[in-house]
Amino acid sequence: MKSPAVLAKDKRVFEETLKSARLGLPEAEYEVGLMYANGIGTAQNIAQAVDWIRQAAKHGLASAQFLLATRYEAGVGVEPSAHQAVVWFAKAADQGHLKAVFRMGKLLSQPHAQDAREAFRHAAQAGLAEGQLALARASAVDDPGAAAHWFRAAAEQGLASAQFELARLLEQGNGLARNVEEALHWYRKAAAQDYVAAQLAIVQMEREGADQTRAGGRAKRKPGSERRSDEVRWVRAAESGNADARYHLGQMYELGLVLSADAGQAQRWYLAAAQSGHVAAQVALARLLERRGNPEAVEWYQRAAHSGDAGAQFAMGRICCAGELLPQDYLQGLTWYVRAVEQDHGMAQVTLGNLCNADLQHIAAASYSKAAAAGSAQAQYLLGQQLAQGRGLERNLSEAFYWYERAAAQGLAEAEAAVGVAYRNGLGVEQDFPQAYYWLQRAALQGDAQAQWNLGAMYASGGPGLERDLKQAFIWCQRAADQGFVAAVANLGVLHALLQSPEQAVVWWQKAAQQEDPEALYNLALALLKGEGVAQDVHQGFELLHRAASCGVIPAQSRIGLMYATGEGVALDPIEAHKWFAIAAAQGDKAAQNNLARSESLCGGAQLLEGRRRAREWERARGT
Repeated sequence: MKSPAVLAKDKRVFEETLKSARLGLPEAEYEVGLMYANGIGTAQNIAQAVDWIRQAAKHGLASAQFLLATRYEAGVGVEPSAHQAVVWFAKAADQGHLKAVFRMGKLLSQPHAQDAREAFRHAAQAGLAEGQLALARASAVDDPGAAAHWFRAAAEQGLASAQFELARLLEQGNGLARNVEEALHWYRKAAAQDYVAAQLAIVQMEREGADQTRAGGRAKRKPGSERRSDEVRWVRAAESGNADARYHLGQMYELGLVLSADAGQAQRWYLAAAQSGHVAAQVALARLLERRGNPEAVEWYQRAAHSGDAGAQFAMGRICCAGELLPQDYLQGLTWYVRAVEQDHGMAQVTLGNLCNADLQHIAAASYSKAAAAGSAQAQYLLGQQLAQGRGLERNLSEAFYWYERAAAQGLAEAEAAVGVAYRNGLGVEQDFPQAYYWLQRAALQGDAQAQWNLGAMYASGGPGLERDLKQAFIWCQRAADQGFVAAVANLGVLHALLQSPEQAVVWWQKAAQQEDPEALYNLALALLKGEGVAQDVHQGFELLHRAASCGVIPAQSRIGLMYATGEGVALDPIEAHKWFAIAAAQGDKAAQNNLARSESLCGGAQLLEGRRRAREWERARGT
């Protein structure tokens, strides 16, 4: 409880800071926001806090931009929005705020479909055909009526892909009343733009008799009727030094309007106007140069982008992400996209929506790389994870270990645990049991649950320089289990089984099985099948075994095949038996391989084919 004197001082500081904030000073706006958030010198008011922090963020204060992004990410004082969080993290990152770089990476490592849809909706309602198409596709599964509406809106603007999608909906009657005649109309519209899928659809409809008459050739364009003016007059106007005249003359030459098309002359006049600072000419010149693969395009896009041209900002985002005229830089590309979004650039909205809707491990990895190089221990650890798992970067265990070690040297418990596991299993470094113990113990003493579990496992098995000690194994597994680490809960069951306490083993396996731990499901299933530590229940044992098998536990897959083959606890089914034997055998299970050979000798040809088909279908569903 603060004393009256301290409270009075806080109030004076708040009032003085508020005066400065009302003058538009970003640092003061940020401080007032923090005071409202924490109730210092005034009553706590989260809405007011966010308003003042947003003001400071808009005025360019990186710390306010970062804090505002975290509020959008967590939904504190505002509606949660990954889209807005990305925008403000990117703005702070552009000013070198390393925490923003790191947090943006974490945010972009997961898809945010709803936020993507909002971005698409913004562009669609502004009339951008590509935004309408993106929104239609995002709505197709859960709202076919809305999807049809937006497909039609984009189709009416002449977007071939939208015309094709609308035609397909009309042909199938999905979200719209089925209308084959209108479907053919839109297919033809798309086909006239050389949209191959539409051309194929027309052929298919003709074959099915939906269209009895062959479409005629394309209507020829009527020759332009515009009167051509004297070229010399336009050139003289441009030579007078007027930048607008030079730009418009470039347009005439590029598009063949009034004057004959001449790309060389177009570039000449665009350049003359661009050098005078004409932004539209800079963009036009950059576009011509980019088409020819000329890296000078970047310079002109940059000039226009720094002048605030949204189209140039979008182009810079595209170029940075593509890595064609510049070295690839996803983070820089993202910041350019964000600048264009702030100006309501439709395609930038769609692009940012697509970013929110995708699993952007490559951008996350780029964020972690930048923050890791600057010394962030958390980023170093996460970059190690990306490298170890091959997410967003090529899998490289040695480099992963390098970053784990750098983060561990700063005392980060998760990194210490990762270094310990790497030494224990020889992942990216030579196997070294004492070093594994040293690093796992450091992390375990800091309270890292995974390290505690691994340390318990080391004590349970013993190894070079470490005697087997089940008491210590229990202690460390229990500490991890107390933190809710499910694998440790399951491991306590194994330890009790080793000590010939099947009843206690079942208790721990039941706890872990409730959280779908695969090994606990398998061990509990075996206990139920055998009646060890629990009343025998073959039917429940089979159910748990099936869940474990579906989670990928290979011995469970092999055992469930045997149950189907013998009719133990389940109806005899040689086809299902063959399916599970095939699945487990493909992963190297010896018992399953032997049983598979026996199954092949006993089953008929049709049964074998069906069993193999089911195995392939199961593997395909799991993406294996």
